[in-house]
Amino acid sequence: MRETATQNVPPVAQGQYNTINSLTVDPAKATPMVAQFIEVKSQYPGIILFYRMGDFYETFFEDALITARVLEITLTGREAGQYGRIPMAGIPVKAAEAYLTKLLSQNFKVAICEQMEDPAQAKGLVKRQVVRVLSSGTVTEQSLLRPEENNFLAALTMKDKQQCGLAYCDITTGQFLVTELTYLELLSELDRIRPVEILVKGKKRRATSAQELDEFLPDIPADISDNYRCTPLGDDAFRASDTQFILMDLLKVKSLEGFGLPALPFALQAAGVIGYYISRNFLENTPVFNGIRNYSLQQTVTMNTTARRNLELLATVKNNQYEGSLLWVLNRTCTSMGTRLLRQWINQPLTNLNEIHSRLDGVEELVMSPAIRESIRHILPDIYDIERLSTKVANITAQPRDLIALKQSIARMPDLSNLLKPLETFYISRLQAFPPELFKVMALIDQAIDETPALNLKEGGIIRQGYHAELDQMRDLVRNHEIWLADYEAEQRERTGVKTLKVSFNSAFGYFIEVTRANSSAVPADYHRKQTLTNAERYTTDVLKNHEAQVLDAQSRQYELEYNLFIELRQKLLAYAPILADCAQRVAVLDVLQSLATVAVEQNYVRPKVDDSYEINLQQSRHPVVEKMLPLGRFVPNCVSLSSDYKEYKIPQMMIITGPNMAGKSTYMRQVALIVLMAQMGSFVPASYARIGLVDGIYTRVGAVDDLSSGQSTFMVEMNETAQILHGATQRSLVLLDEVGRGTSTYDGVSIAWAVSEYMANKIGCRTLFATHYHELNTLEQTNLKIANYRVCVTEANGEIEFLHTVEPGAAQKSYGIQVAKMAGIPGEVIQKAEALLTQMQKKELAVVEARRKEKAEETEAPQLSLF
Repeated sequence: MRETATQNVPPVAQGQYNTINSLTVDPAKATPMVAQFIEVKSQYPGIILFYRMGDFYETFFEDALITARVLEITLTGREAGQYGRIPMAGIPVKAAEAYLTKLLSQNFKVAICEQMEDPAQAKGLVKRQVVRVLSSGTVTEQSLLRPEENNFLAALTMKDKQQCGLAYCDITTGQFLVTELTYLELLSELDRIRPVEILVKGKKRRATSAQELDEFLPDIPADISDNYRCTPLGDDAFRASDTQFILMDLLKVKSLEGFGLPALPFALQAAGVIGYYISRNFLENTPVFNGIRNYSLQQTVTMNTTARRNLELLATVKNNQYEGSLLWVLNRTCTSMGTRLLRQWINQPLTNLNEIHSRLDGVEELVMSPAIRESIRHILPDIYDIERLSTKVANITAQPRDLIALKQSIARMPDLSNLLKPLETFYISRLQAFPPELFKVMALIDQAIDETPALNLKEGGIIRQGYHAELDQMRDLVRNHEIWLADYEAEQRERTGVKTLKVSFNSAFGYFIEVTRANSSAVPADYHRKQTLTNAERYTTDVLKNHEAQVLDAQSRQYELEYNLFIELRQKLLAYAPILADCAQRVAVLDVLQSLATVAVEQNYVRPKVDDSYEINLQQSRHPVVEKMLPLGRFVPNCVSLSSDYKEYKIPQMMIITGPNMAGKSTYMRQVALIVLMAQMGSFVPASYARIGLVDGIYTRVGAVDDLSSGQSTFMVEMNETAQILHGATQRSLVLLDEVGRGTSTYDGVSIAWAVSEYMANKIGCRTLFATHYHELNTLEQTNLKIANYRVCVTEANGEIEFLHTVEPGAAQKSYGIQVAKMAGIPGEVIQKAEALLTQMQKKELAVVEARRKEKAEETEAPQLSLF
């Protein structure tokens, strides 16, 4: 919750300013400027208002207190009529982006209020108007974005746990997607896309005192509001009957039927919320989207939040670092748009065999063409982020340097196209010829824009010499002005005899003639005094004033003409935006394919055989991340053979894996899941041979910690995750289970693990790797042909053990817990006591077992079924 105004007041400022909230101020009792601020601010409660005053954005009242604290800038004050001195804090307009980054990163929203007329020509108070509202999900400025990640703005609607709608878009790339799903699927999707801002339905509460800011209270589940930046909106934003018209206007279409939205009411409602929010945040230069794509979760492999975290796809579990993730291993992309697409491929492995094979074909062709692959890697770094540049062209917000980057990128396309001519696969052949319109874009930019254009649109230095005759004439006048000034200075020195006389310029006084006070007697009568300094006098003449007026007028007209010519060029380029977007998508795909091919060659990966069977057969498979972190040749490969169809393949469906901690059980299981994921995203895999029967979902139950925020114990977290697997997995799923049942007593744990194993083997039929210390589960192999025992090999000599990291058929004879404790550095006295206790308990257990055996032998009735 946002802090109140008084909490934001720095101690030194408390008492120096009237910290009254702006909502309680009567504009009639304030100065005209403050009254104007209050009028605008009242339309944007709870949002920091950047109020343009000359070269600064100023903030007042509670906004100033927050801004001064968060940005660590000076808090000053300003008179506000009857309200006395109010807090004020400002930042330079030219440095605004750096300050905005800090505010947005802390979930503040900022309204930009610009001067709508030239202050020099305004009569009375300058007209001002909010032109844009900035939030985390609506920024487009390059410096505020993460170049290698999408900047998703999401909206969600929920009727109940089974009916939810999700819409999300990236304003900077033109992507807009929607789907309908259950609540658990919604949580998984939010974890996958990681939106920077989520629009939710909330209840509005007005401020009741000067100390309380206007706030919105979200009415959404805690597992969303606690983990994401949420922006609550009122009921009008969720009224689909109204917002669909806003959405059609945003997409520039007459109907939403072409996107399939009428059949998806909850998705339509969520999409409408985004349209509503954008229409109110962008008062000019409304973003352009490439339509709306509705998708189904069945098109990709199901992975919930737990699976993504445990498999460390994009970041490590321990410290959330990039290094050590699957993305770190596979990322050899050369462009930002390629990296973003690779993240999407990793996060969304496919279930469509044709698409998987198309990707694998492209990777294989590049693997087999090393010279072409290396040349591609040489060209791609010269291609800028065309995806985001094309969106700027579509939104008519491209800056001169954006266009230069676009031109330089297009200039490399012929080289790329010629390079790919010998290749034949689907994705690569799409880049063998580019639309000729691309080169029209390049020609337009090349003719119009200077190679090193200025940053400021309204200060000239944008348009190339020779592009426009009138502009060239104005430039000549301004350029010759320097020569004229030098000649005029020499003429006045000769006329007055003052050798130190000089002609200069400053923004406050314009052009002037400066003469030292010692030579003031030599000043002619037609000099007009302009300014008196301590040691000099400054003058002007009618000739100098006339020349100044001509030059400044020419310069002003030059800047205005350059600006108008640039705006015209942006309008011309608008028609080519869809072609540029398509080109960007093709290049991004090529970048991902070459990245996967490069890694495959460097790491000795093979092409997997992905089909519609129920088999997973991996020979000499390796963990892609662990292998890369170890010295070359140190990783011990292993084989895996699983099938959901025992009758067809005579291969077990479930592997019960036993062995001590640190022996490599978790690594073994994760490498199987990662290899399946890599294969179905279209990548080669770390193995000597791999056959992957299509997997529709990857589920994991690996490790557990107490969830203190929701009051859940380790065991409850474990059971929740297990329940999700039992309800979600199908015969085509791959499930990893690690130590199910360990969070409770031994007998409870064994019972649960036993029942879960049988349910998955007999009821669901999914391919399963089950690591456990419950050796009682090894008896399942004797009664169920679908279940087989495997162990991680360990050698023991003189009380010392060595992990071999090899997985082989059979059950581990013991857990080696005491030996592992010894390796960890547990004191010798503790180890000796533990060994003695273990021996004592084992003898006692043997005695109990023998007594029971004798008792059962003496029973005359039929023996009862034993659990173990």
